[in-house]
This record gives sequence, structure tokens and C-alpha cells, in this order.
Amino acid sequence: MIPRLGAPIVLAHGLFGFSRIGLGPLTLTTYFRGIPDALRAAGNRVIVTRVHPIAGVEFRAQRLGYRIRTALPEGPFHIIGHSMGGLDARLMIEEPHWRSRVLSLTTVGTPHLGTHLADFAKLRVGRVYRLLERMGLDPRGFLDITRLSARRFHRRHEAPADLPCHSVAGIPPDGEVTWPLHRFHDILQELEGPNDGLVSAQSAEAFGSPLPAWPADHLRQMNWMTPAPESTCPPIPDLYARILNQLASLGFAADPRVA
Repeated sequence: MIPRLGAPIVLAHGLFGFSRIGLGPLTLTTYFRGIPDALRAAGNRVIVTRVHPIAGVEFRAQRLGYRIRTALPEGPFHIIGHSMGGLDARLMIEEPHWRSRVLSLTTVGTPHLGTHLADFAKLRVGRVYRLLERMGLDPRGFLDITRLSARRFHRRHEAPADLPCHSVAGIPPDGEVTWPLHRFHDILQELEGPNDGLVSAQSAEAFGSPLPAWPADHLRQMNWMTPAPESTCPPIPDLYARILNQLASLGFAADPRVA
């Protein structure tokens, strides 16, 4: 059961994020596929933000603040950030204006300590990054999640002591990693241990208080590639319900008596 919180929920996307893909009024897919609808069905107000898909954390954090300010000019709210969206939110909440409004921050599959995969990409396609820069495109986002950059960011931006901060890692069972992530999962398994196909559990759980890991890889955390009926992974909206239940237990439910 998904609880109803007393304040809006902001969803922040990761790299390559988008609001929707479609043709005219026809929506083919969204980044958080079906998740906002499930949370809204329980009575929650949900804001889905959109920032630059590959820019660095500093620029994306500014745009995240702009998007939230446009949709929610005033009042408190909760943030759930997936992947790099968690880093964007971490930087944004350091501004005094946002610290007075943000009630909680939960990150899902966020590379707080970076990922070896970003290190490899920097070595293999560094020329592509420079080409993108010459074309006027900002590829800083790929560099910000290298292990060196991310760990530097992690040291400089600690979790606020006065704000409930939680993190969730993805640890899918063997044989339940979606096919686009098979090879990445195997590489990270050797280098960093349990992972969701893009981010290790150690990296994802480095911020705030870790919540129980999800049996879902990085794509399924967005409700992409729905698990087969025989899968041990529960419906993805049910996993987001766990976050809301945790927040409700802290007194953030619309009706505290149901927490």
C-alpha cells in the first residue's frame, strides 16, 4: 500500500533523463515509467522534473532548482532522486533557500562514490567528450561520476545532519539483470562487488542512512523492462512505496495515524 504524504514529492532523473518520448499527444514512454501515476493514485502530489541530460552536477542542480521553483513556488516537499538526480539534489539542498523547504532526500541507484564504468568511458571515449564540447554540448555529467570526481564531491557535500537522508542500492538476483546491463553488471561485480548494472551497492549506499536494497537493476528502478511474472522482483511502484512508508514512519504522512 502506498501512503499519502502531507507534502509533494519531487522526482529527479539521472543521466540521459527526459520527461517523455512520444509522437504528438501519444506518449511512448517516460523516464519514471508509471511511477508518478502510482504515487498520485494514492493521493500524493508528484512533480517530475527535467534537467539537461548530460551536463555536470553543478548546472543540473541549478536547473533542478529552477524546475522546482516553477512548479512549487512555495511550501515544503520531499525529493527522490534516481541515479545522477540524487547528486543534483545533494548539491541543490545546500542552498539556504532549499534547506528551509526540503523535508527529506532519498537517492536510488546514485553513484555517490562514482563508478568504474565512468572511468572506463573517460579513457575510451575522451575524444568524443571533447568533440561534444566543440559542438557546444556539455558532457560534464559523464566526468562527474568518475570515481575521483564523485569521491571529491562526496567529501565536500556531506549529508545534512538535520535532514532525513536515505539511500537505496539495487542488487538484482543472479539471472535477473536486464540484457542491456549484463556485461556491465559482470564487470562491476569483479571490480566493486554487488551492483545494479551501472552503480555498485557500496557507491549507492554511501549517502545518508541506507534502506534495504532493491532486487532491481538500474533500468528496472525506473520501471523499464518490467520483470517477468516468475521474477522475484516485486512491482516497481511497490518499491517506491517502501520509500514513502519510511517517510510516513518519520511523521510525514498526511494523516500520522496511518504511519
